Amino acid sequence: MSAVLLLILRYAFLLLLVIFITRLVKWMVSDLLTEQAPHPVGQLEKPEKKEINETAASRLVVINSSSPDLQCGDTFLIDRDIVLGRGGGCNILIKDTFASNQHARVFVRKGQYWLEDMGSTNGTFVNEVQVKQPVVLADGDRIRVGSVTFQFVRWGHEMGLYN
Repeated sequence: MSAVLLLILRYAFLLLLVIFITRLVKWMVSDLLTEQAPHPVGQLEKPEKKEINETAASRLVVINSSSPDLQCGDTFLIDRDIVLGRGGGCNILIKDTFASNQHARVFVRKGQYWLEDMGSTNGTFVNEVQVKQPVVLADGDRIRVGSVTFQFVRWGHEMGLYN
């Protein structure tokens, strides 16, 4: 009797393992297919340093990167809600295996800049603390997505100069 029960348990485990592997492969294939989407129309351009608008309220500056597409000093103005990630629909494209397709989002609400993790696999960090819920960004905060670290810069907006 116990031999029959052991055989049934083995086949049940094998069936669960096959289901798990099938779902894992489907998830990986769909992730790869969305990564190969064409570049978005709304992708932020990297302005040259001389073209940066001094009255812009805030920006993200790359301070550490192992990605060849993002160099230290690259600056991204935050003039609307932006999405950071590896996928083609992101405003700031991070070609890093540790970044999710849609990894994190920076948005403005009631004059404050917020950072939200969008369910990423490896997490989003502000000043090396993992973001579990949306957090308010302060001038000088360091945001890490995968192996890329940005510094949030909020110029005169903190003092009400550019409202």
